[in-house]
Amino acid sequence: AAGAVGARTRDTTAEEALMGAAGEGVGGFELMDEEGEMVRVRFNEFLHCFSQGVEEEEQSNDRDHEDDDDSLPPREAQKFFPYLEQAQLLARRQLPAPTETQDDGQEVDETAETERYVFQNTMLVDFVHLRDYDLELAEAVETDMVRFESYLRKAVKAFVLETHPELDDPETTAATAKNYFVGLYNLPHTLPVRHLRTDQIGRLAAISGTVTRTSDVRPELLVGCFRCNKCGLLAESVAQQYHFTRPLLCRNPRCQNRSPNEFLLEMNDSDGGRSTEFVDWQKLRVQENANEIPPGSMPR
Repeated sequence: AAGAVGARTRDTTAEEALMGAAGEGVGGFELMDEEGEMVRVRFNEFLHCFSQGVEEEEQSNDRDHEDDDDSLPPREAQKFFPYLEQAQLLARRQLPAPTETQDDGQEVDETAETERYVFQNTMLVDFVHLRDYDLELAEAVETDMVRFESYLRKAVKAFVLETHPELDDPETTAATAKNYFVGLYNLPHTLPVRHLRTDQIGRLAAISGTVTRTSDVRPELLVGCFRCNKCGLLAESVAQQYHFTRPLLCRNPRCQNRSPNEFLLEMNDSDGGRSTEFVDWQKLRVQENANEIPPGSMPR
């Protein structure tokens, strides 16, 4: 039976006739988190609009040259957009590096310029920037990070593709990242390991400790595509909920499959749809810092 299912090809026309148009919410519906959508929109706006002033030393050097010529109008304060530049570095890490030719005829590879930025699909966000730009948004993210993380990732992906549409080019899609992540740092409070309590579950928190052991880097299933073992219908984009998560029932109204064990994980996208996606996973064991251990106590 397994071999027959594996050999069965997907008939898209038959599926559409059986299930209805794809845009009509086939076989069910998806709940929308209105607050999550608001977080996504406002975080996308933050990435686009947040700016910083240029360092005073650089501006003072420019003023020294301008003071020699009184006819020049005063220069406006220059702004630096850190997340627009970071999106540019992400795009350079994913796309083939172009080469430029110097005056002496030697080619210069831009890859060396982006080697200092080690992440390919992670946007690093300073929490102080987020708090200064939108305090309400920062508080929502800090208090309910587990709820809004997926919306932050959607905002990062939309921001990168909006600023660099070449990443969405079908000719380069195979080499670019399918998922984007957000890393928040510089939180106002850092907790010792001993002070972690159950009220921190689901919140955004920073801890201080010593890494004592690390595991090997292994693949972790992030989004799975599963095929029904009875009718062959494909269930795409099944998000994993901290364990191996399969569909509970088949979307086909004529299929009587109500067992998660009757769904097989699809490892490729031969049908032209979304493929199963994995990310790197590593386990870290953290212990209290030596200067934070109370006298007479064992480290935690």
